[in-house]
Amino acid sequence: MTQLALDKPLLRPERSLLTPSALETTLVIGYALLLFAAPLALLVAIVDRAPQAWPLALPLLLLAGYGLFLQGILGHEGFHFNLSDNRLYSCMLAVALSSMLTGFCVTGYFVDHWQHHRYNGSPQDPDWRLLRRYRLAATRLLVSRLHATAWYLLQTVRLALPGAKVSGTLPLPDRQIRLLARANLACQLLWPALWLLLAAKWPPLLPAVAGCLLLALLISALNAYQEHAFETDVALPVARSRTAALSTLLHLGSNYHLEHHLYPRVPCWRLPRLHRQLLASGWYEGRQALIEPRFFGALRYCKARFPYAGAWQTMPPPGSPGL
Repeated sequence: MTQLALDKPLLRPERSLLTPSALETTLVIGYALLLFAAPLALLVAIVDRAPQAWPLALPLLLLAGYGLFLQGILGHEGFHFNLSDNRLYSCMLAVALSSMLTGFCVTGYFVDHWQHHRYNGSPQDPDWRLLRRYRLAATRLLVSRLHATAWYLLQTVRLALPGAKVSGTLPLPDRQIRLLARANLACQLLWPALWLLLAAKWPPLLPAVAGCLLLALLISALNAYQEHAFETDVALPVARSRTAALSTLLHLGSNYHLEHHLYPRVPCWRLPRLHRQLLASGWYEGRQALIEPRFFGALRYCKARFPYAGAWQTMPPPGSPGL
């Protein structure tokens, strides 16, 4: 069995890598929204004028699906406080943008994700308990993300209740988490209302948005295994970075997932720069299993021979809670 010693790199990121920038945040949000809205608008215009031409417009749907997926990535970044120096504002931006993914409540996700970083890849990791149970590519793609999304929604509803408390240590007070949960649920109603209002004028919009949601769901499901699924003879691998330029364009730099686990306060769009610094320092020598250089090569990690988080000699204790 190959056990990868993941001692933290000695590299100390420059302050410019760590400090949120209002200009960068604006540009990144603009890029993500443009990747979603521009191909979606073009697709709707084509289908509205020539319904029989919809098969030719499917590549636009794929691009818009990735753009919608990026709203979830921005939700993740906001709750890492990477969108603004003001933590609550960063989270509010995350809630507003990620709620475009109907059903995905980033506040409930945040509670689990904080523990995911703390116990990454171990039986105490909420993602390990959820995602390791799915072995087949079909269930990983079609079931795992639906399961997780439903759990995050339930968590958010619970957190929105008066006097709700959060178990474990989180970097926000309970009252702010309750506020974010309530805002999250409100946004979950507002975005569908907007789609319905716009669809009154452009009827093809609703099926197009539904297609984008399905694609974003599939991309998100695949993403989890691309980041944390390893061959059975690899123990304690932490995470994988996918270094293809196309991955960076479509994932906004979040494809450098190992760097994210090593330095979670570095915004995802700066992770490629951090990766280059780690390569130059020699830290990746002997750790090539943690890098996937091919965009399509990363698709294989959805197969059964790549269990989530590699091999663990220690199984969860009897009666340990699942999600």
